[in-house]
Amino acid sequence: MPNEFRDRRVAELYRWWSAKCVSRLAPRQDECDIAEIPALRPIAHLIDVIEDPLRFRHRWIGSEVVHWMRRDASGQFIDAALYGDAAEEIHASLAIVTREVRPYRRRARMVWRDERGVTIESIEMPLLDEYGTVTAILRGASFFLDREKAPRRLDFRPLSRVTAPFAAPG
Repeated sequence: MPNEFRDRRVAELYRWWSAKCVSRLAPRQDECDIAEIPALRPIAHLIDVIEDPLRFRHRWIGSEVVHWMRRDASGQFIDAALYGDAAEEIHASLAIVTREVRPYRRRARMVWRDERGVTIESIEMPLLDEYGTVTAILRGASFFLDREKAPRRLDFRPLSRVTAPFAAPG
C-alpha cells in the first residue's frame, strides 16, 4: 500500500497511475502524461520495453534520479555497461513487470554505484499500448542513505491496485 513508501511522492505517483487504470490491468501509455503532475517529474522516469529480444531502454529520467545516479542515462539500454553486475537482476525484474502486467515495489542498495549506504526505493508500473501490450514502464524512485543497511540487498515484490483518489502534491 502507498503508506509503506518512505517518500510520499512515490506513493502519490502510484495513486496517480492506479487511477489511470480504470478497469484494466494497467493504463495506456498515451493516457499517462507526467506533465499532469509536474511536482512528481523529478522522481519519475520512463523505460521503453523493446521485444525480440526483450530489452529495456531509458527514454527519459527525472532530475532527482539523474542527481542520485550521477548520470543521465536517457537513451541508454539497461545492460552491464551501464549497471555492472546488477544489470542482469534489473533486467530480470523489469521482465517480471512486463510479463505479469502489474506494479512492483523495489528497495535495493545501490551496489553498482559503489556506495553501500545509498538505497533506492521505487515503484515500477507497466504502461500499455492500444492492444494491451506492455510498451513502457513508469518508475517513481526515491533515494536515501541507509545507515542501518537492510539485511537483504534487494526487496522486490508485487503490489495491488490503489483505490484511493489521487491528491495533487502540495
